[in-house]
Amino acid sequence: MRRAKKYHTITDIVGTVYCEQKVVFDRERGDARPLEVRAKAAAGTFEHLRFQVEGQTRAAIDRRCFIATAIYGPDAAETNFLRAWRDRVLMPAMAGRLFVRAYYAVSPSLVALLCRSRCAATAVRAGLNALLRLMGMPR
Repeated sequence: MRRAKKYHTITDIVGTVYCEQKVVFDRERGDARPLEVRAKAAAGTFEHLRFQVEGQTRAAIDRRCFIATAIYGPDAAETNFLRAWRDRVLMPAMAGRLFVRAYYAVSPSLVALLCRSRCAATAVRAGLNALLRLMGMPR
């Protein structure tokens, strides 16, 4: 059975710099902090790890696709297809990256319009459906 790797929190590291005796005491007698303090420390450590993993995941997968998200939903097949197309076709080219940057600047305003106007949302959905068919999205 593999042992889990023990990570040292910044609190542990700073504690060794400022109070070597506490480190020795904890090693010899165990963690003497009250249960409530230990629980809060564990929750803080968990939150730091969650934030780190979330940041790494967000860097690996850009989930922005404002208009498709507003029309289809954040995890819809159509939205994911458009994200993959953006990453595969647009992002490798300078012109594609410029287009994406302009899209990110303009699309939040368009999404606000789509949320206010059902007619506009219906028209954009029809246009996106046609575009997805042209792009070869499997049904």
